[in-house]
Amino acid sequence: MKPTLLICSAVLALTTTASMAKDTPKASTTTQQYVAMCQNKTDTAAQNFCHGFGQGVYETYLITRHPKRAKPFVCIPEPGQSRQDMVNSFVAWSAKHPQFNNASAADTILRYLGETYPCKKA
Repeated sequence: MKPTLLICSAVLALTTTASMAKDTPKASTTTQQYVAMCQNKTDTAAQNFCHGFGQGVYETYLITRHPKRAKPFVCIPEPGQSRQDMVNSFVAWSAKHPQFNNASAADTILRYLGETYPCKKA
């Protein structure tokens, strides 16, 4: 369990650092590449990657955010949409935000989630 948490923490730290940097380093999976996989409905491997990667980004956000030191910025209402509906919504959102095409897919997914499902301010 600890190695998984360590890996997830490292991924989130890297995407957070990259999103704060002025000159973001080249992402290993860009938003454009990720969206292309999500749109390829005939390729089972691409669909598996699309769903797994997106779910992994969200779950990494959930388990690495310290509840007392980092206020949540993503609050998905219950009951949530299906995973496919979320993917379709992200693909549509990314088409309206082409400036993120070469950015890290993980960073863009978190950006989308924060804009689409912001937490209510107390």
